[in-house]
Amino acid sequence: MRISARLLFAIAFIGGMDNAALAGSRASLADVLGQGYEVKATSTLSLADAKAINETNTTPTILVTLQKGSSIAVCTFGAPFWELIATSKKDDPLHTPDRCDVT
Repeated sequence: MRISARLLFAIAFIGGMDNAALAGSRASLADVLGQGYEVKATSTLSLADAKAINETNTTPTILVTLQKGSSIAVCTFGAPFWELIATSKKDDPLHTPDRCDVT
């Protein structure tokens, strides 16, 4: 089985975060952007790579990496939700809580 570089990065990043950081630092993308974080990168994990991380994934996954000083945030979205990011509703993926892990 060939593992992609993006999958290895995602596993290394997520695996390197301790549970306390994950448990106490969740936010919506809108909140993170409102705190002054800047988008540094976006990556797409294929469905096969997304399933390797979590077998319940049913779509490719979008990772959005943001930074503010020495603090980073990674937000995850299923591809269909990412496509809805520009909608104006408050329940859109931009405003959905718990999409971003902030350390």
